[in-house]
Amino acid sequence: MASIIKRGKTYSIVYYEGEGKDRHQVWESGLSYTAAKARKTKLELEEIENTHIDQNNITACQFLDEFTVKYGTMKWAASTYDGNVGLLKNYVYPYWADVKLRSIRTKTVDDFYHFLQHEAEPAANMGKPRREHINPSTIHDIHKVLRGAFNQAVRWEYIAQNPFLNATLPEYKEKKRQALTPEQILRVLDYTDRPEYYDCYLIHCAVQLAFACCMRGGEVGGAQWDRLDMHNQVLHIDRVIDRVDKDLLKKLTKMDILYKFPNLYPGTKTVIVLKQPKTEGSIRNVYIPDTVIQKLNVLKSMQESMKAELGDDGYLDYGLIISQANGRPVMTEHLNEKFKSVLKDMGADDINADDIVFHSIRHTSAGLKLKLSHGDLKAVQAEGGWNTPDMVTKRYAHIVDEDRKKLAEAMEKSIYGNGKEKELHRGLSSDLQTLMEFAKTDPDLLTKVIQSIQSANT
Repeated sequence: MASIIKRGKTYSIVYYEGEGKDRHQVWESGLSYTAAKARKTKLELEEIENTHIDQNNITACQFLDEFTVKYGTMKWAASTYDGNVGLLKNYVYPYWADVKLRSIRTKTVDDFYHFLQHEAEPAANMGKPRREHINPSTIHDIHKVLRGAFNQAVRWEYIAQNPFLNATLPEYKEKKRQALTPEQILRVLDYTDRPEYYDCYLIHCAVQLAFACCMRGGEVGGAQWDRLDMHNQVLHIDRVIDRVDKDLLKKLTKMDILYKFPNLYPGTKTVIVLKQPKTEGSIRNVYIPDTVIQKLNVLKSMQESMKAELGDDGYLDYGLIISQANGRPVMTEHLNEKFKSVLKDMGADDINADDIVFHSIRHTSAGLKLKLSHGDLKAVQAEGGWNTPDMVTKRYAHIVDEDRKKLAEAMEKSIYGNGKEKELHRGLSSDLQTLMEFAKTDPDLLTKVIQSIQSANT
């Protein structure tokens, strides 16, 4: 129970917090009598409703360290962990080094975002030129991490409410990924259909899998022959390929490693692994068209020939469908590089290779399957391994210009009608009206016209 104590010309609120050895007295001083009464009432109400948050001196950085260890290692995938920790170390820790967690308000957050947008220096990105300012997209990524972290702080009863929920973010529109049209994909497949060149035919089969089966790059690289039922034309997707920091292998409990590929060189900081997908929904069976099965059979024959030629020492057989000429895995970044190289070699005027990545094929596949299924979101969701149908409608259902043009043409025919058809209709209506006028004056005329038409038909 809180007490009001007068100290000179001001008043203080005195109450106890904590339990056992941690129980201690708290003084809130320098209040007017009215403010002290209001504070006392609030404290007593919080005690009744069990919503009171004990005072603490933990800093924002100390809390974020604890949050990363106790929450991030259990919930985040390797790439998410690396990205989030990088954002915290580069942008949050330097700004809030000694700031008390309980002192952060929504105004504090708005000031932080204003600083990031107008004054802060962007972190260096190896291999890319340094930007002058931090992108709004980066600030949105920082906000996403901190909003989730402070939600956890509320659950842990470090703070009473999350100051990030009402924060003001800079305007940012997520850039939609460019996607090829199905016709452009077919041209890429035609260009790469060269079984005499293994590297070229490999990217041909990788594109076939991504397009026909709506697969991610990591799923294409992680697909193995023993997961493919050639007879029933079904591929079971239950693993993806990824490169992971060795230090994270023991930290991240969520990451289920199925296989670690041997490193070619000693002392490397990362390791290539086959791991389970991030979500249960990504584990699925995909049904493969006849043409793609035929292409994969050709690829398997090529790999068998290379294995026989190079022997066990030269060919490392990991059972991968998409593999290098020596059997080693192909990472998503390598698929992306090879795919962009093919697009540039094609020299097509209507394809900008700089705006297209290998993952763009998945966008095209999702949009096409949505159209072929007449808008069956659940079927397309299961095909692509998304958790919710919203991912299909918001990110992957690209409507190509050709389809939009067809919609306009269909509306013209069904609603407005074609101009020539209108003129023909008017002409027929006019002739029919004249015939009816003659029929009124000469009732036998209609009978004669009908008999004339019947004799002409016979």
